Amino acid sequence: MKLCLSIEIQEGLSYERTLGLARAAEDAGFDAALLAEHYTSSSGEDDRAASDAWMYLAPLARETERIRLGTLVSPVAFRHPAVLAKMAATLDHLSAGRAELGLGAGWLEAEHVAYGFPFPAAARRVDLLEEQLQVIKGLWTQNPFDHAGAAYRLTGCRFTPRPVQQPHPPLIVGGRPSSTRVLELAARYADEYVISLPSVEECMVVRARLAGRCALSALTNACVGPTTAAVERRLARRTERHRPAMQDTPRWILGTPAQAGGRLRRLRDAGVARLFVAAWDEDHADLPELLQAGSAD
Repeated sequence: MKLCLSIEIQEGLSYERTLGLARAAEDAGFDAALLAEHYTSSSGEDDRAASDAWMYLAPLARETERIRLGTLVSPVAFRHPAVLAKMAATLDHLSAGRAELGLGAGWLEAEHVAYGFPFPAAARRVDLLEEQLQVIKGLWTQNPFDHAGAAYRLTGCRFTPRPVQQPHPPLIVGGRPSSTRVLELAARYADEYVISLPSVEECMVVRARLAGRCALSALTNACVGPTTAAVERRLARRTERHRPAMQDTPRWILGTPAQAGGRLRRLRDAGVARLFVAAWDEDHADLPELLQAGSAD
């Protein structure tokens, strides 16, 4: 199982802090550092700066060497899929073939309402997700590309630049463990299906449903420290700063590196190919090193 960071830049992370986390992950041997994409804080703190993920990704591509970069995930309402395909292909060139693109139907209604993005019913958002996957994959792999769908129409599109990675950069679809149609879209169009805060048992069920058609990944939270006392201090600060997230604490990776290692192994044995661990404040500066130590035990 490969370890990755999901850097939650919408929780007030400056570019400098984001770069520090990406470099820490790279130094620890992590596979990827993908950026969450939200236009407002997902924890409900309206005063936190929520910077644009793609503006951060361009310089990250030049200031890192090995680690893979992209979004986890980009909501379908934010952009036309041709724009997103162009941005990701350009990132692939800037990073010398390290770009990944995560797509999701979007779940944070408040940010859509605040910024004027449409937020239709869930079934309609999944329709848009399917059509965006068709358009993006088509642009990357067919030349010229035509598409006549319910939401998007492209005619004779000769897409440039062609991605560095062939046949295309990895496509990731984000969803819930209980999702049915989103899982099927991932299996049909994507390379990877990432589920949020799953239990070990849910990972096993989803892996069986995917039946090897695409890889299974998981996104989770973590509170890891070098000692039990450090873990307790960090957990207390997390409760104060991010109280809405604490309801899922039993599914987190908690404890010292040795304790974290046990959960990492259970997720690996459940079929998780990549584990994305959310990072959003100074307590996560040493998270890559601590998790790598735990995985090696």
